[in-house]
Amino acid sequence: TVGAIVGIEGYNFLNLLGLGPATGIISSLVNTRELAPIAASLAFATQGGCRFTAQLGSMRIAEEIDALESMGIPPVEYLVSTRIVAGMVAITPLYSIAVILSFVASQFTTVVLFGQSGGLYDHYFNTFLNPIDLLWSFLQAVLMAITILLVHTYFGYFATGGPSGVGVAVGNAVRTSLIVVVSVTLLISLAIYGSNGNFNLSG
Repeated sequence: TVGAIVGIEGYNFLNLLGLGPATGIISSLVNTRELAPIAASLAFATQGGCRFTAQLGSMRIAEEIDALESMGIPPVEYLVSTRIVAGMVAITPLYSIAVILSFVASQFTTVVLFGQSGGLYDHYFNTFLNPIDLLWSFLQAVLMAITILLVHTYFGYFATGGPSGVGVAVGNAVRTSLIVVVSVTLLISLAIYGSNGNFNLSG
């Protein structure tokens, strides 16, 4: 969906200047640097993150975590770290699929729906798609996933107040993770691209 929106808005804007096929530039930069990491992180927070918060919160309310402590099993290592490792294993293939689909959706929208030249679109896309940007994009997605997992497992682990407390913990975790995702994106974008962005049309 995000890739299709980039294709629609990018094409409509550039077509005003007679540069419709140059939408490939927008796709290669915007999808890679910003929108794909943010969309994947939000999806990860609302699916995996909420699930982890609810699971740990339910275990805390049912005193299962206290039972592990009484048996001498460290609950943080057993319950939290395993979820973080699982999240790291899952994020790489899921993010790869998300990035590829965002590129395909942008191309489909521009070439098929708007009837632009596929050869020109591919030329602009391939010219401005920087492999280093893809690596930074993956790093950004991984950092945001770690942050999301830490936030959600924290709120789930320390949930209180019975079943309603689990719902409160999930709500607090979602709000916090959304703020953190946007903040991490801003900081990473400033750190990597700064004010220049390594984008030059010539020279």
